[in-house]
Amino acid sequence: MNAVVITIGTELCRGTVADTNRGWISRRLDAAGLAVAAGLTVPDSAAAIGAALSFALSLEPDLVVVTGGLGPTGDDLTAPAVAAALELGVEVHPRAAAMVSRAVAERPDAGGMEGRTAAAGELEPHQRKQAELPVGSVPIEPAGTAPGFVVSAGGVPIVVLPGVPGEMEAMWDDALAVPAVGRVLDRAEPRLRRTLCFYGTGEPQVSEAVERLISQSGVEVAVGICASRREIRVDLEFAAEDKDQAGCITRELKNLFADFYYSSGAAVEQVVAEGLINRGRTLAVGESCTGGLLGGALTSVPGSSRFFLGGVTAYHNDVKMALLKVRREVLDNVGAVSEPVAQQLALGARSQTGADYGIGITGVAGPTGGTEDKPVGLVFICVSSQQGDVVERFDFPGDRKEVRAAAVTAALHLLHRKLAADGV
Repeated sequence: MNAVVITIGTELCRGTVADTNRGWISRRLDAAGLAVAAGLTVPDSAAAIGAALSFALSLEPDLVVVTGGLGPTGDDLTAPAVAAALELGVEVHPRAAAMVSRAVAERPDAGGMEGRTAAAGELEPHQRKQAELPVGSVPIEPAGTAPGFVVSAGGVPIVVLPGVPGEMEAMWDDALAVPAVGRVLDRAEPRLRRTLCFYGTGEPQVSEAVERLISQSGVEVAVGICASRREIRVDLEFAAEDKDQAGCITRELKNLFADFYYSSGAAVEQVVAEGLINRGRTLAVGESCTGGLLGGALTSVPGSSRFFLGGVTAYHNDVKMALLKVRREVLDNVGAVSEPVAQQLALGARSQTGADYGIGITGVAGPTGGTEDKPVGLVFICVSSQQGDVVERFDFPGDRKEVRAAAVTAALHLLHRKLAADGV
């Protein structure tokens, strides 16, 4: 069984606003056993919305989910565009009008009646617009002022929700409770999903191993492999009855790439956080070229105060010397972008905070500052503990943003390896 997701908004097409709805919805549909056959983003245009819906239905999905374009303004065109595409009329739905009336009464800033409700005929034109739905729709209680709705086309339920992420998410369960949608979910069969994450190995090698193991197993497996910044995520989807084969393939992949495996889906910052917390260890960082990004990644983990003591962004050499005790003679002899400085940044982070582990990062993020000996993309990272230090050199491709992001990822994985070597 499959579904199609359509997100509507000119701002999404232009890239001025990130489309988070499609991913959020797709993950939930996938978990329910509905594969997303297509995801479409179209502008606030009746013609584009109609064309997208027609294309979606041509794929013969079991469910279509649409977000965006349900507000009170002139560019909110989704309800009439859906009606036109399905050759349905538009009507002021009494239940939807009551929903809008209650919503605006509770929100004077939305042009409400300051604590009182009104009949549909008393709604302002822009409020009344939000109650105009395709004939035959089932309205969904709004989280803001715009009701969602479910309408069917040839037996396929079409769920239409607001584009504001918080409103859409708050209305999701009510949409699934509409009987036409519930019947689809009742027929769906959630599949077994296994995820393996690796760092530092090659995507071709992993892909070849996956294909070989699946071929040997004799079962049908849907495979997704995504590589970014030396991280490789493998998503495998099995039929429910293939549980034993799923376990065998997963175990064999872990064994084949044991030196590179780090999680079954969790981000590396979550993995190292759990390791530090579980063993009661603490961490501090001394950053130069990453400018605080490493500390930001670590503190994005809930409960990070249990292991992360703090960090110093030491961009200028004077700050490196003053706050992290990097020695002047080292800076003069080998320069700030060097293995010894990365090591002293890590040692300084440890000694100045009393942390069990310290990370030091220094490099040339670019686009300027590179030389023949120290080109743009050169980064040194050190992880230090009482059991010893590990320092590695990296040469990252890409622009400044990509180099800095890759350095953070590499530092987290170097910490992960060090924790494993230390028995943490």
